[in-house]
Amino acid sequence: NRQAISRIADIHLCPTHTSKQHLINEKTQGKIEVVGNTVLDNLVNIKTEYSNKIIVTMHRRENHHNIAEWFSEISKIAKSNSDLEFIIPLHPNPNVQKHKNLLEGVKVVGPMEYDEFISLLAKSKLVITDSGGLQEETSFLGKKCIVCRKKTERTEGLGSFAHICKKPKDLSELFRKVNADHRISGPSPYGDGRSSEKIFEVLKNEI
Repeated sequence: NRQAISRIADIHLCPTHTSKQHLINEKTQGKIEVVGNTVLDNLVNIKTEYSNKIIVTMHRRENHHNIAEWFSEISKIAKSNSDLEFIIPLHPNPNVQKHKNLLEGVKVVGPMEYDEFISLLAKSKLVITDSGGLQEETSFLGKKCIVCRKKTERTEGLGSFAHICKKPKDLSELFRKVNADHRISGPSPYGDGRSSEKIFEVLKNEI
């Protein structure tokens, strides 16, 4: 669908330079501008700090077959790092909920409102997740994240903001490394929180 729309669009508003290069490689016609992801515009005034809170989210279907292994590893890490508070807003999907009992040493809470979750995220130390969009929000808020997936479409932040963990058995060692060096320096590669302003300027100049 994205490729079909790109064939007929006159203006392309890309979140990153990588996205722009994809369009160029596809020989896409029209004006191509990098404006960042609009979701980050909501985070501009959020104040961040580092605490002992480790935020966990796990829900993707690709992890349903081994989510018990992920939860067991997370519990093992939580129990061996008693100075840290592990918090997981547990997804309502039954395939996730049925493994709730494996989360020992982890504070399990219900699904959170967006603003409440972002506030918690802003106060965290780091994040363990299999989410896509969360990788962008964590980078903007200055938090590193461990991505529990075989690959991610958010490649721009890999190695600095995000670290791939392909298998549950690798999580403990990766957590040890990221926890020891959890601070981020440098801007988010997904935008500076001014996407709407940039989009307005692009469209104003085209009309």
